[in-house]
Amino acid sequence: MSGAGTVGAEDERDAATLVSSYWERVVESGRPLRYLVTHPRELLDAAREIRRLPRVDAVLTDAPAGRLMRKEFERRTRLGLPLGTTGVCHLDVPAVPADYSLGRSRQTLRRKARAATKAGVSWREVTDPAEQAELTRRLDAYLPQKKDSRYRQVGSDHSYMVGSGLWAVAEDADGVPLVVAVTPHDGEWAILRLFIALGEEQKHSDARYLLTQGVVETLSARGVRHLFDNRAPHELTNGLRHFQKMLGFGLVRVRPVDAAPAPVRRMPAPRADATPAREPESATLEHVG
Repeated sequence: MSGAGTVGAEDERDAATLVSSYWERVVESGRPLRYLVTHPRELLDAAREIRRLPRVDAVLTDAPAGRLMRKEFERRTRLGLPLGTTGVCHLDVPAVPADYSLGRSRQTLRRKARAATKAGVSWREVTDPAEQAELTRRLDAYLPQKKDSRYRQVGSDHSYMVGSGLWAVAEDADGVPLVVAVTPHDGEWAILRLFIALGEEQKHSDARYLLTQGVVETLSARGVRHLFDNRAPHELTNGLRHFQKMLGFGLVRVRPVDAAPAPVRRMPAPRADATPAREPESATLEHVG
């Protein structure tokens, strides 16, 4: 992380808390745009606190996942600002997978994950494109039925996500999908592109925690150290904001940075007394890494 100025860790945490609280009040008002206009002093204070958030330079390659994340961070949000400048929801992924669930701050995560397991819920990675496609069909068929209109989607088509990053699903004891997650990753960087429950029962709620635990631990084992949400704080419902807090997400500003090109080295020249080797048809430079 690199900060814009000499802001201490305690100040950064305070800034994140203040920014999150501000957007919680905005959403609670029920009329976000009106709240922004009628409370200009609060808006200015929030903007100042956003500038005090820690900044992360996301070093992304030109791989599909890297290009996707860059596009997300540069996406204009509902306020017309690039996502990366608004305070992105961010999770520090530990180097040791099991460490994610440790500590007092993860008590709710552990309790909910245990409840899911006790109810017969399990999770697994989904690598078969055909099964991924079937999950998108289930998802698109369920979204119009969501009770909460804020999450309801009509006519959605998530088939374009097939083959995109880490796919994972939480299932009940009968193998019925409960929650689906899609997480593209590029080196140390990952973004939660989709995380949707296919129902509103208690088992679906608990399964969200179990699946989060599984996804984070899998990403950790793959060398990922930063996990981002693809929505700005003002684009979240307060329910999702609370859920992310229980999972350990904080707020940072993100600046996408191009990864350095892979180093190259020249093939060693043959010794004068060596038998000449047939020149390869490809170039004489080989990429290392």
